[in-house]
Amino acid sequence: MVLARSPLITEEKDIVSRRPTSQSWIFMDQTLPIFLGAAIGALGAYITTRVTTKNQLNIAHINAEKDIILQKGRLKDEREKNEISLKRTKLDILHRTLSKISLENSLTMSYMQSDEKWNVSDFRKRYLENCDRLHAAMAISDIYYPQMSTSLKRIYDQTNIFWGYQENLLRTDIKTNKIAWQENLSNVLKAGSEIEEKSLKIKEDIIEQSKHLSKIIED
Repeated sequence: MVLARSPLITEEKDIVSRRPTSQSWIFMDQTLPIFLGAAIGALGAYITTRVTTKNQLNIAHINAEKDIILQKGRLKDEREKNEISLKRTKLDILHRTLSKISLENSLTMSYMQSDEKWNVSDFRKRYLENCDRLHAAMAISDIYYPQMSTSLKRIYDQTNIFWGYQENLLRTDIKTNKIAWQENLSNVLKAGSEIEEKSLKIKEDIIEQSKHLSKIIED
């Protein structure tokens, strides 16, 4: 006679068979720290990589900003040097032009023109050349040195007076009209003196401006 197995007993055996053995617990105790260590190590490596990458990007950004600042500084210095060089060139042109104007509108030139018996055509051509030089000088002063513009315009006005009376002087015969000749000469001398005076003052200003530009370069 075969006895039937009790379901209760069978279920109990199944439960017992599913329980971890002592060896299983020992394996888990040994492997768990390894897995945890590996996970913590991986996480630490990830964080370190992120921090390092972020720091490298920040350093690269800072270096790039520094390079931009240096480049801007170099460009600014170069631009300023070019501007100073240009201004010094304009001062040189102004100085030379004023020297030429002073000579062209002087008593010396008046005597030379009178002695050489210039004809009206040549005289007026010389006058127009004189005007061209003054126009160039006034353009420089208006753009670069406006403090000189008023004096240069005054010189321009006086040159017109000078050449006007000088033409009258050339047309007047001292032998037949001495009074008119002397009057024209007097006005020529007066205009020439004022031109010379204004020119000297502007030249003094040019010297000061040149010293100022030189000091900027030295600094």
